[in-house]
Amino acid sequence: MNTVTQLHATTANVSSLGPSRSSTTTFCTPFLSTHRSQRQSFLPHRVRSLLLTQKWRQHVFLATRPLVKDGNLSINGKEAFKGVPDNIVVTPLTDTSAFIGATASDSSSRHVFKLGLIKDARLLCLFRYKMWWMIPRWGSSGSEVPFETQMLLLEGKEGPVLDKSDNSTDYYILFLPVLDGKFRSSLQGNSSDELELCVESGDPAIVTSQSLKAIFVNYGNHPFDLVKDSMMILEKQLGTFALREAKQASWLTVSM
Repeated sequence: MNTVTQLHATTANVSSLGPSRSSTTTFCTPFLSTHRSQRQSFLPHRVRSLLLTQKWRQHVFLATRPLVKDGNLSINGKEAFKGVPDNIVVTPLTDTSAFIGATASDSSSRHVFKLGLIKDARLLCLFRYKMWWMIPRWGSSGSEVPFETQMLLLEGKEGPVLDKSDNSTDYYILFLPVLDGKFRSSLQGNSSDELELCVESGDPAIVTSQSLKAIFVNYGNHPFDLVKDSMMILEKQLGTFALREAKQASWLTVSM
């Protein structure tokens, strides 16, 4: 009996050490209103602000589509290069991607069009130095872009030019020459730091005066994601190839 009494006494002492129920009910969340009227007025205001933000974002996206203005090619509001001739045609696809082409006064099986000036911009090229081999090359101007370039990646930096800290953000613009009908395309530079587009059929009997979808261009903040997203867009636009993921899926379907 004494043991049971001591056990009850010990339990009572331990319970008295913890916080009482009345003390726990005095705590509340300082930023959460408990009034019904305030909660009801907060929701419509939030909805209105979200709708205004959505409209503002749509306006910005429409205003930053790829375009040529005042001789400058801009992708997502970022300048790609200057000195763009009047015969260069830009056909937007999405808010960040487009086809670039050009027109000529005469028909020919081979055209070389000037696209614009590239200076003081970090760039990476993949060019065909043999018939079946491609190698990379790095540079900072248009004159360093070799003949038969099959991919050009430009790097830019958002923020002040003199800002060498990590506060600035890098962005990338990708140029991919593609097939336009019976004509193939490639990029090259000249001694004046101008980027040129070469369009050719390889047959003197096959001629044209324009190639409006010679280059695919896209913008992004990560180079690897940019290349992957660009190939996905081209797969849908051209319909002449399939990505590796789609080929694996079809192979698994056939094997099963």
